[in-house]
Amino acid sequence: MNWQEYYRSRTRSPDEVAAMVKPGMRVDFPFASGAVMQRALATRGKQLDGIVDLRMASPLIDPGWLGGDVASRFRIEFELFIGNMGRPVHDRHTATYLPNLFSTGFKPHDERPSEDRPIDFAFVNVTTPNSKGFVSFGPHQWNKRMYARRARHAVAEVDANMTRTYGDVYMHVSEFEYFVEGTPPPPDLNVIEQSLAAMDAEKREGIRAVIAEVGVERIWPIVQYLQRIQLPDLRVLLGITPPPAEFKAVAGYLSELIEDGVTIQIGVGDPSSQMPRMGAFDAKHDLGLHTEMCAPGIARLVEAGTINGRRKSIHRGKAVAVAWSGSDPDDLRIIDDNPAFELYDPEYTLKIATVSSNYRQTSINNAISIDLTGQINSETVLGARMMNGTGGQPETHIGAFLCPGGRAITLLQSTAVNGAISRIVPQLEAGALVTVPRYFADTVVTEFGIARLLGKNHRERAAELIAIAHPDHRGELREAASRLFG
Repeated sequence: MNWQEYYRSRTRSPDEVAAMVKPGMRVDFPFASGAVMQRALATRGKQLDGIVDLRMASPLIDPGWLGGDVASRFRIEFELFIGNMGRPVHDRHTATYLPNLFSTGFKPHDERPSEDRPIDFAFVNVTTPNSKGFVSFGPHQWNKRMYARRARHAVAEVDANMTRTYGDVYMHVSEFEYFVEGTPPPPDLNVIEQSLAAMDAEKREGIRAVIAEVGVERIWPIVQYLQRIQLPDLRVLLGITPPPAEFKAVAGYLSELIEDGVTIQIGVGDPSSQMPRMGAFDAKHDLGLHTEMCAPGIARLVEAGTINGRRKSIHRGKAVAVAWSGSDPDDLRIIDDNPAFELYDPEYTLKIATVSSNYRQTSINNAISIDLTGQINSETVLGARMMNGTGGQPETHIGAFLCPGGRAITLLQSTAVNGAISRIVPQLEAGALVTVPRYFADTVVTEFGIARLLGKNHRERAAELIAIAHPDHRGELREAASRLFG
């Protein structure tokens, strides 16, 4: 049987595949998976007489299992990210979180299978097959191939509109068990208006303003979820929330730290994702890119030659990532079918040994808070309330820290809640999670300056951090530092 015959013989409807999922099974939707099988499985939940274990990362949609009628049929486990959509479910303790890393997440599955549950189904979205029968995973590869190759049943949701990318991105159709049609219909403004009709006037007009700003094409993939998305969350999801004025100052200090020729990584979230648009890299030369994901404006820096990878020690001349998630539409147009951009699985790309082998790897990540010893918290607020997971921050930060000539940079605004709370704190609150231990702390940037922690003791670190805290909070921080460290 040739690959075309195999593909046709294994194509099923979404409902047919969903019917194969039984209570007690483990089902995985890797980050940025397609929506078709999520909807089909949520519908299947109405027929289940039992529980399905469901693992996902930072859901972008809610087909019903996060809080709808079928939520009781799914036991949800988040990994790597939680995100705005998943946070309320985690707050209610109807979902839990798996602490792992991209590069070692499959260690229990591969090396200690008796200690781990097998993956019954993995649902991933892919491009249409090429002439040789290979598919890829579009701009949002993440760990999809890693899951598909380990699952008992790998199901491909085929999207003919998906961006084609380069790198180690391919998987043959023979490696999948089933295929479903996942190409979304073309945008239809009438359908969007029907959805808006059921909303209150304020939200309806707010969404119309968003559509006028970003276009129908960007709203269309999530049209059926507009009822459940709050307007501020929608703007964050689309990346159109204006950055605070403090980010310009952060970008200025960051620019001082970025030397020509270094290889950079930029983390998800703020302030880091705003740094390309804030001009932090505009005056630099021969930068390289080895990153988990993208940030708006990065592809334009590649196109302009600012990022050219000329001095990279691995993947010279290529911009390398796990996914191009975080790109804006202009970036994705540059990346589409462009061999200058390459994707690789995170178990290779984010392996600490890989990151540290780059030329002067420089990581740029964010924090929610940092204490005076240098403990970095990027996950929790108000003690133990999780806002998000680690993503690839531990690996990229530690890899840059260990890299010869590298630097691990942490960005944060100095305050939260309109200045009422300092993000630089004497000690992390009880229950707060330490994302990066203090012995890997390196360089911290706020809108008030740069703190250099590497090689400094607790007293010296406290002084460095107090100097970049908001002036309104420095007095209490000095008192705390005197009490803690003498």
